[in-house]
Amino acid sequence: MRVRVLTGAALAAVLALALTPRTTTALGRPGVTPVPCPAQTWQMGDQAFEALPDAKAFFGQYEGGIYKIEIPDNWNGELVLYAHGFVSNAGAQGSTLRVGNSPIREHQIKEGYAWAASSYRCNGYVPGQGLLDTMALTDLFTKANGGRAPQRTYLTGTSMGGHVALLGMHEFPTTFVGGLAMCPAGPELFDFFAATAGAAEVITGVTTKLDTMAADLAKMNEMLGKAPDYTDKGRQLASVEIQISGGPRPFAMEGLASGGRFAGNISPGALAGSTTPSNRAVMTTQFNYAIDDGLGLTADALNKGARRKALDAGMRDSKGPYDELVPFDGKLERPTLTMHGTGDLFVPIFLEQSLKRAVVAAGKESLLTQRIYRIAGHCGFSQPEMIKSFDDLTAWVHKGTKPAGDEIDGDLSHAGMTFTNPLRPGDPGGIRVSPRP
Repeated sequence: MRVRVLTGAALAAVLALALTPRTTTALGRPGVTPVPCPAQTWQMGDQAFEALPDAKAFFGQYEGGIYKIEIPDNWNGELVLYAHGFVSNAGAQGSTLRVGNSPIREHQIKEGYAWAASSYRCNGYVPGQGLLDTMALTDLFTKANGGRAPQRTYLTGTSMGGHVALLGMHEFPTTFVGGLAMCPAGPELFDFFAATAGAAEVITGVTTKLDTMAADLAKMNEMLGKAPDYTDKGRQLASVEIQISGGPRPFAMEGLASGGRFAGNISPGALAGSTTPSNRAVMTTQFNYAIDDGLGLTADALNKGARRKALDAGMRDSKGPYDELVPFDGKLERPTLTMHGTGDLFVPIFLEQSLKRAVVAAGKESLLTQRIYRIAGHCGFSQPEMIKSFDDLTAWVHKGTKPAGDEIDGDLSHAGMTFTNPLRPGDPGGIRVSPRP
């Protein structure tokens, strides 16, 4: 195996090409304007890695970030760009930029695909910047590959990186031959967090304010309990979170208890008047609250009592300043495949339902396949599940035959039996919140 690093004048030259407006203006529709990075100093993390057998590894720094590229000796002429998920910009390591490997790297190299991944030039929720930095990898790859550009380029990503992938397939609709978005987030995710906060205010009687936010949330959490040891008020909120995030479905209860999502989904900043771009873009007037029977609260009381955040057309419109904050218009031009877990309560499956509505309205349903997996937590796909979806996407691109998917709308109580491999322990897991015995 051989490891090579691009540095100095050679790297500067390729980045001058990769990051200039010339690159984006040649790619179908105009490029994206990202939400500005947080104002802090960023440190370059470790990008070095060992190539797999019969492959070459390239890594280094670009203007503002770090990257990894791996090219098999039997390269098939195709490149897979991988966009990573959210990295917090808080805490001791929050200023360190990081880059990971493609999650199915071994399979891709074995099949002759090259892959490339980058950090972004900042941490935080930054899908717009993530897209621009991921797209710059194509020129870096060509330089590393002795001037040989890829014949086909795929865009893939997980979580926030799935948002990057869907954003790229919409904003640069003919640049990539196909997109694979695994557990993809999207602009409307933050609507869900704010709507959860609106329900929590009704349930607890605590109205959150910007200047007392931490204390207000602490008081709420004391009244709600922790998953799975909810108070009666906590059981009410747990039911609401499941209902508005896609409805009762396998492992929904386990998903609420995973990674602190039950309380973590309460995000009242937009309701309390925060004017950050992402909070301005939030809208909750579209939510029709629902709750399971027998929990001591009605949907009518929630819908009448919940504080709402109305549309800010200046931020959430297609002519607004930041493309990543605007719901997708569904105007795909290339095959796109998505994967989503039923028990994902961090990036819930209702986002897939929203995506499908937009794609159907745009008349592009023939270019979207969506698959459901019976798993708890966020992005917990198995290697067989990810590999099959990747292989089905590339076959779709090569042969033109759309692969099978799942019905994402309606009752999801029994969803996910077709593509889940293997079934997880405890299947089907918790589906809905029941009254106390």
